[in-house]
Amino acid sequence: MKSKKQLREQIEKLKTDMIASGDKKGLNHPLTVKISQELDELINEYMKLTQQK
Repeated sequence: MKSKKQLREQIEKLKTDMIASGDKKGLNHPLTVKISQELDELINEYMKLTQQK
């Protein structure tokens, strides 16, 4: 399992990648959508990690 720090770093990178892809290719382009889905998965993983006691 990834650490919170690793997840935050990956989330920030994917955010940057998604914005760049959206600007260049459009929001509905398959690559932009794929990055968005990966980002969602990481955010969900991060949320689960931070909500554990």
